[in-house]
Amino acid sequence: MKKELSIRLSLLGRVKLFVAGWADAYANLFSLYLGEKVSTGHVMRITHAVVAFMVLVFSYCSNPLLSMLFLIWFVLTLLDCKKSGVH
Repeated sequence: MKKELSIRLSLLGRVKLFVAGWADAYANLFSLYLGEKVSTGHVMRITHAVVAFMVLVFSYCSNPLLSMLFLIWFVLTLLDCKKSGVH
């Protein structure tokens, strides 16, 4: 039981390291594109806003309530970006 638990924790640790490495590489790509250092948190917020915008624009919704939810999601991501200092 104890060995199994330590294997799971090490697997979880490896996954966290993989995701952190991927996020840092993604942040470096944004930094190269924008010409200034961009933190990983800002990159994730920008990506979240881009995904919300793409869903809002490119989804065909005959239901106006669903379209309104997508709009609210997009506005909330923009407010989160503004609150965190993304400019």
